[in-house]
Amino acid sequence: MAAQFLTESTALGALGGLIGTALGVAVVVAVAAARDWTAVLQPWATLPAPAAGALVGLLAGVYPAVRAARTDPLTALRGAR
Repeated sequence: MAAQFLTESTALGALGGLIGTALGVAVVVAVAAARDWTAVLQPWATLPAPAAGALVGLLAGVYPAVRAARTDPLTALRGAR
């Protein structure tokens, strides 16, 4: 069960990295177009962002995943104190 939670947190981190990369590229292209510049983007500078996001999501999800996997579903549904 912990693997499912870790997969979800890793996927969310990777998605955040992809969205951040897309926004960053869009800003660079927009500024370059507004100033009549040529946008030059190196792939090596943009590709690691989703991987870094996935790593952060994985690391941030370890403790909650382990804790959620140990929690009894009925106890969680009842709102244990």
